Formats: sequence, structure tokens, C-alpha cells
Amino acid sequence: MRRTGKMLLVLSFYLSITTGQAIAGPVKSLSFTQTKLEKIDIDPTKDQTEEYNTIASIDVEDITEEFLEENFVLSRRDKGLGEVIMTVEKLLALGKKIWAIIEAGRPVVSTEMGPAISVLPNIDGTGGTFNQMENWSAPRVRRYKVTYKNLFGMTVIGFTYTVYFQHSGSFQGAGAYLTGVDVEASDVEVMWGFEFNAASKLVTITNVGSIKDQVATATIKISYAAKSVLKEIRTSESFYVTGKGLIRKL
Repeated sequence: MRRTGKMLLVLSFYLSITTGQAIAGPVKSLSFTQTKLEKIDIDPTKDQTEEYNTIASIDVEDITEEFLEENFVLSRRDKGLGEVIMTVEKLLALGKKIWAIIEAGRPVVSTEMGPAISVLPNIDGTGGTFNQMENWSAPRVRRYKVTYKNLFGMTVIGFTYTVYFQHSGSFQGAGAYLTGVDVEASDVEVMWGFEFNAASKLVTITNVGSIKDQVATATIKISYAAKSVLKEIRTSESFYVTGKGLIRKL
């Protein structure tokens, strides 16, 4: 086979790992654009390896409206509250500060993760305190689809991530706290010749209420990196969630 035919063969193979169903939706924001994306026809008489390996755009779509939040089921296995990872005045955060959601192009399954993040009142005997808390909400969910395209207009990397949490937990009739703050990936597709990883991190916690009636907040950051033989591109998104149920993309 001639060298010019190898490119066509490469383009016909890709690695697809799917843990759910991808859902289409309108593009809400464009988080990165390296160059203008134009349709380029594959010329079998030329070596177009560079065009194939060049990431030309990254689109981020908010597909929450296409996703039935009430059907969402918490998938992380119960591992307790975890260790204390952050304290601020009368608040403390428990769980795991940094956790991988995609490693080597594969989604990290929930059973391999540590505990989800909880932001609770900072008093002695936190474990017992959590058992006395009440009024927890159903999970709130936001879902985004991320698509990387090369200069041919082909999707070379794609994945969906879901941010979710429970809010409004109170202790002795006061406060609005957080639990189950988490990010998970699904619908991961990585074509041949590309590497992809993603992770989440708790950045900060704050109290936006009063000392006696605290309202917990948390900011989490989702970072992902795509790499080809030509270049590595790192991108991140941050989310702000509150004990009153607000979720905002920063």
C-alpha cells in the first residue's frame, strides 16, 4: 500500500468508549477556537497527517435541557464522607480534593473514585452531625457535551460531563449545606492518534449566609487536556454551587 493510502486507513479507525447516550443540543458557548474551521476534502495524493492531527476548535454545549434531571441516579458508590480536605471558619469540606474523571481516553467508573464532596458545619463529631442533618434536596444536575474537531471538520475527541450535587441540608433547623458534589464523564470518544485526560478539583468553599444560619458554597474546576503528535491543549471550566441550590458556570 502506498503511503498516501495510509492516511485513509488511519481515518477509518477510532476508539469509542461509551457509557451513556450522547444527546444533541444547541451550542451555548465556544470556549476555544484555534483557527477558522473549514471543510477540507481528503486528497489521496497528499500526505495530510498534519491536518488530521491539528485540533481546530473546541465546542462546549449545554445539554441539560435535553436531559431529564428527575431520572438522574447518583452513581457513586457510598464510601462514607471521606477525609477533611478544606476548612473555612465554621465550614469544612470532606471527600477527595482532586479526582480523575477520564484517564487515557477512558471514563473513570464511579466505583474507582473516592467520596463525593460534602460541605458541612464545622463542629466536633462531623460524622454524627451528618446523620442528624435533614431536608436534603434531590440531586441538581448540569450536563455539557464537549467536542474537539480537526481541520477536516472531524470530531476527534468528544465527551459529556455531568455536574451534580444535593443542597439545602440543615442542622438543628438552621443552615443550608452541600453534599454529593461531584463530576462524572460519559460518552467518551477518542480517535486514533490522540490522547485525552480530564480531572476535577475542589477550589474553594465559603459561607454566604450568617454565622448562625450558614449557606455553604463550593467552587469546583474541571480540567481536560487533549494531545496529538503536534500539540497539547489544556482547557478548564469552573462551577459555583450553593446550599440554596444555585449552580453557575463561571
